[in-house]
Parts: sequence; structure tokens; C-alpha cells
Amino acid sequence: MLNIYRPLARNRDFLISLAGRCASRFGDEVAVVALTLRLQAAGGRPYLIALLLAAGLVPSIAAAGPAGRIADSVDSRRVLVTAAVAQAACCVPLIFVHQVAAMIVLVALLGIGAAFSQATWQALIPRAVGEDNIGTATAVQQAVFTFATILAPAVGGILAAAFGTGIPLALDAVTFGAMAVAAAMVRTRRAGARAAQGGQAEQGRPDTAGGWAALRSDPLLAPLVAGLTAFVLLGMMTNVVQVFLVRETLHASAAWFGGLEAITMAGLACGVLACGRITTDAARAWAVAAGAAIMSLAALAFGLAPAVPLLVPFAVLAGAGNGMVNVCAATLVMTRTQEQMRGRVSAALWAVLSAASVASLAAGGALAAVLDPRQVYLLAGGLGGVVTLWLTVRLAQRLGTRRGHGDISVAAEQSRA
Repeated sequence: MLNIYRPLARNRDFLISLAGRCASRFGDEVAVVALTLRLQAAGGRPYLIALLLAAGLVPSIAAAGPAGRIADSVDSRRVLVTAAVAQAACCVPLIFVHQVAAMIVLVALLGIGAAFSQATWQALIPRAVGEDNIGTATAVQQAVFTFATILAPAVGGILAAAFGTGIPLALDAVTFGAMAVAAAMVRTRRAGARAAQGGQAEQGRPDTAGGWAALRSDPLLAPLVAGLTAFVLLGMMTNVVQVFLVRETLHASAAWFGGLEAITMAGLACGVLACGRITTDAARAWAVAAGAAIMSLAALAFGLAPAVPLLVPFAVLAGAGNGMVNVCAATLVMTRTQEQMRGRVSAALWAVLSAASVASLAAGGALAAVLDPRQVYLLAGGLGGVVTLWLTVRLAQRLGTRRGHGDISVAAEQSRA
């Protein structure tokens, strides 16, 4: 199994980009903990925390068009270094600002920078690692990001308790600086569509519609992205009530709540690394459906379990299923998209998932007001089962026969041509 990861271990640009992005992801998660604690200490209501989280996501929706076009037309090093430096500059006033409105504005500005850097990195990495290594590179990235996500909340809480919330935010600024350095060190450059066509702008469909149109027109990506969006919505919805399920419904300790989060993340890492071995579009598509089924089963189990210890195996399954869906869907999006359009497609996908996350914050809060945590999990598991069934039928229509496999392969080759 380790053999498939050896090319990445020798790829200088991939390792540098991974280190810089992992540091930035870690800093972002630390900052979220610090800002949440700052709002809570100031007497902020839960809706203010939700608003703060949404502020970091909404720019990804609004800026999807410009972010994708710039990722595909401007030198990648310039975009990535500029975005990282701008985000570091936004973090500095966050260290000192305590007014809620100012915090929300600064978080929104960070989200704008993230929209541009996300689209550019997603389009650049396939060029750095080569087409044959996109799947394994995606798996390694998501596994490393998962470990950063596991570690960061504890570090953020410890730093905030010991030194106040300003130090974690300063750390976030430093990690943005590290990402800027990493971006400057990466030798692989991607000037985008204009450079690929000798400085000529692409003809045909307008850039603003390119990413969306590519996702909708692909016979595999259209149902997979729809299913992925649904599961982001359902997963975030259960995240809103998980602490209440563990602490109030099942009367467990805070340690159990944190432990389940870590166990879920560990399961996610296992899921993404296992799926890094998959090499065909059809197998990746079926892995997405399998992961969706596993997550639905785990949600139902969370809603029915009489005691917290019984949640442990299902937390592992929930994480593994999530990892399978994430890595296989992300890999398919990259491998089935024309190289010169990957920035726009990445930005469009990120916008869709961000919109689902924002909607889930509202939906989770609304459902928590009328349903108990068990019912929210059972609802999510039931709806997830319906989405999984729909997705399975759609994939069977696309992939069910040998002729279907051939048609999909031809479509994929045409999309990469």
C-alpha cells in the first residue's frame, strides 16, 4: 500500500505545499476556537457564533466566479502569495478587536482570501504531482489536514486559557505567513488558460459559467456533486446538536464529547488513505455511494444508541464514510475536468459546499428548537438513506453495464482533452 505514496514522498513541490497548507489549516482551526471563546466570554448568543462561522463561508459563494477566473488566468505564485499575505494582514487586527461587527467583517475578508487560494491550490496540485497521482495526493492532503484539525482545537483552547485569545490569533497570522513562504518556494507554476493558449482568452462559454457548466454536464460529476452537497448539509446539521446528544441526552462528560470528535477524525483519516489506492472513475463513484451509505447508518446509530460507549464504532464508521466521500468525489472532480478549467470548477464546487454549510447552520439551529438531538440524527440518517438510494440508482444508470463504463471513459477522456 505504501508504494503508491512513494512518488509523492519524492515530490518537492507537493511536500512544500502540503506543509504550508497544513500549517495554515492548523492556524485557522486554532483561530476558530479563539474567536468562539472570545464571543462566548463577551456574552455572545449562539446565533452570533453561527453568524461568525457563516461570515467565513459566504465570500466563497459570492467570490466563486472571480476566484475561479483568476486561478485559471493569473500566475499561481502571485495569487497564492498575495492571498496569504492579505490574510495574514487581516489576522493582525483580529488580535486586538473585540467588537462583534468588526470581527465578522475581518473574518469575511479572510474568507475572500480563502476563496482565491483554495481555487488556485486545487488547480495547481494536479500539475505538481501529475495526473496519475491526483488520487493519492488528494488522500494524503485530506489525511494530513484531518490530523491538523484534531490537534488544533486542543492547542487553541490551551493557548486561550493560558495567554488569552490574542495569542491563538497571532499564531494564525504566522501560519498564513508560512503558507506565503511555501507558495513562493513551489517551483511548479500554473498561469492558467491564457498561458496555455498563448495569451489568448478562452473562446466559447463565458468564464463565469464555466465551472458550474462543467460540473452539471459531466455524467458522473452531476449526481456526485448533488449527493456530496446533500451530505454536507446533513452532516453539518448533526454537528450542531452532537454536543447536546452527548452531554444532555446521554449524560456523558465533556471528555467523551472530545473523544468522539477525535475518533471520528481518526476514522476519516483511515477512509481517505484507503481510498487513495482506487484508480478508476467507476470505482471512485461507487466508493462515494458506499461512504454515503455508511454515514447514513452511523447517523441512525447515533440517534438510537442508549449509551455513549456504543457510539465509538459508529464514530469510526462515520469518519471513514466521510473520508471515502470526500477524497473520491474531490479526485473525480479534478481528473474529469479540463486542466485549464480546474480553477473555475474548484471555485464552483467550493461555493456549492459553502452554501450547503451555511444552510445547515440555519437548519440545524431551527431543527434543534423543535426536535431533540436523537430525532435530528434519525432524520439526518433517514434523509441520508434516501439520498444514497437516489445516488445509487443514478450511478447504476451511468455505470451499470459494460457499455456504460465505455461511455463514461470516453466522456472522461473528452473532458481531459
